[in-house]
Amino acid sequence: MDKEKQQELQPYQQYVEDDEIDLYELWLVLKKRKKLIIGLFLFAVIFTTIISFIMTPIYRSTASVIPVSSSQSPLGSLAGLAAMAGISLGESDESQKVMAVLNSRTIKENVIKRLNLIDVLLDEIPEDRNPLNVALEEFEDMISISQDKKTGVISISVDYKDPKLAAEIANTYVDELQKILNEKALTVAKINRIFLEKQLKEEEEKLKQYQYQLAQFQRKTKLIEPKEQLKGTMELYANLIAQKISLQVQLRQLESALSDNNPKISMIKEQLRAIDLQIKKLEEKSKGAFPSISDAPEKMTQYVDLLRKLKTSEAVYEALLKAYEQAKFEESKENLYVQVIDEAFIPDKPEKPKKKLMVAVAGVSSLFLGIFLAFFLEWLENIRKRRESVEMSA
Repeated sequence: MDKEKQQELQPYQQYVEDDEIDLYELWLVLKKRKKLIIGLFLFAVIFTTIISFIMTPIYRSTASVIPVSSSQSPLGSLAGLAAMAGISLGESDESQKVMAVLNSRTIKENVIKRLNLIDVLLDEIPEDRNPLNVALEEFEDMISISQDKKTGVISISVDYKDPKLAAEIANTYVDELQKILNEKALTVAKINRIFLEKQLKEEEEKLKQYQYQLAQFQRKTKLIEPKEQLKGTMELYANLIAQKISLQVQLRQLESALSDNNPKISMIKEQLRAIDLQIKKLEEKSKGAFPSISDAPEKMTQYVDLLRKLKTSEAVYEALLKAYEQAKFEESKENLYVQVIDEAFIPDKPEKPKKKLMVAVAGVSSLFLGIFLAFFLEWLENIRKRRESVEMSA
């Protein structure tokens, strides 16, 4: 029984011994090639350290914004609660619009032109290409746009060797974003507001024209309050007619009793002539405050026509003004803005190169490479020895 057990355990013991021998041989190989491994490790670490100090430091400046819309969608409150619970309901329409603008060529060109970045980004301006297109390619490598799916916060990051310019570019990017949203956000309410604004200006010009025409008419005809003025004219005219009739009756009575040379008759005739002169003036054109009887209908018609146009224009203007104010209110409800959470600041610590990380990666990579080379060289050496032994035995 003992012999049988020993025979059964013999293969396992042989396997353990082979495994131990293999591990020991591996250790011997590493020990034999330790100078190669350590040398490669030191070279990689020292070389990477030198390169990390030679590389131009790149600074990152980031501005954070969040889209804000005056009109709240029915799912707005649910999306907020879902975000608090860590559940995302997808990007909102406002966020998609803002992201589209941020990634557009228009906003990038506006920033480049506003800050005169072509000369800054290009050391040499190519003759066969548009300088703006080349500057855009360089600019796109500097800009990174990202969005937090849970909170909706959008970050605009700028990587550049000049920290002050990086912060200025990020803040200018936000300014241009707001301008584009205000200028190109053509909603139904905005189109309506623009139309009403145009109509309001046209009606305002008409109103001023009618006011001027009425003022000129009143200045020329002396008609300020036609009803009151005509009422006074008619009362004066009626009194003169009554006085004339009364004097004519008196004159007939005196002429039947007295001679024509009587002073009373002469005085009454003089009074009649004066009254006839006043009546004639009233019946003819008048330059005074009271209109003449003959001109009264025509002047009254002109006055009423001008006044009607003025009142109609005033009513239309007031209606358009109310509609315009309502359209402005509706437009403000549909406007899309971005609220600045964090303005870009001037960084004092470079984002790149990450020296510690570079040295660590180079050290670990060199160790793996050194170990691989050690085993590879040992394998080549074993192959060479086997061939030499075969040749000697032959």
